Amino acid sequence: MKRVLLLATVMTANVFAVEKKELMSLIEKASTNRESAYVEVRKKIVDYGKDAIPILGDIAVDESLPWQQRLVARICYERIEREKEIKKILEIDWYSHPKIDSNWPDLIIGQEGYIAGLVKAEIAETGLWYYCLELEWKMTNERGNLRERGGNSYWTSACIAAVRDNPEERIWFLRICSEIMAIEPSTQRWNKWLFPTLQREEKPDSAYLLEHRTPLPVSEEPPFRLGTNIVKRVNQP
Repeated sequence: MKRVLLLATVMTANVFAVEKKELMSLIEKASTNRESAYVEVRKKIVDYGKDAIPILGDIAVDESLPWQQRLVARICYERIEREKEIKKILEIDWYSHPKIDSNWPDLIIGQEGYIAGLVKAEIAETGLWYYCLELEWKMTNERGNLRERGGNSYWTSACIAAVRDNPEERIWFLRICSEIMAIEPSTQRWNKWLFPTLQREEKPDSAYLLEHRTPLPVSEEPPFRLGTNIVKRVNQP
């Protein structure tokens, strides 16, 4: 059953304003940076810790801001609140996973393709949506204990697949695809995985994205969730 997480604001108005201004500057920068430059800025935001939670919660659902800034706020919020869960999933030994099937056929490329299915299921169960989106969007190169084969990151593919196939968070996947199409339309990453994935999907929003290079408009912003728990400020209607 879904629960609603209420954010309590315990800071004075003056301190709140100063910290929001500082955080907004970092979020604006993180929303356009990628790879190590992005990670550096994201770390500064996350290092604020719990004190940043009320402000990040506001930014995460502020529809007057670009979606990129809202998504960065959600990523950082999740990194603060679910630090232990992220650390735990990165430390799992997938090659000793109890659900590995000894009857899986041997493949020259190894069993990573099969194991990636276990990663996807675990991620979906844990609900680390924004961690997954960050991997593909910002190219953080963060890896769980899953080897790469032929230059393919099974870890990133499994994580983003968990979001891609989730109805509530899918719009973020499409928005990221749209941005990647605009920034790097001919890269190996786009040609080898994202573009073929969208072509194989028999979904109207995928077809719309490939034709218009922008996601199908949505009538309502996806809920801000940690796992299945919706995050909502106490002063929201």
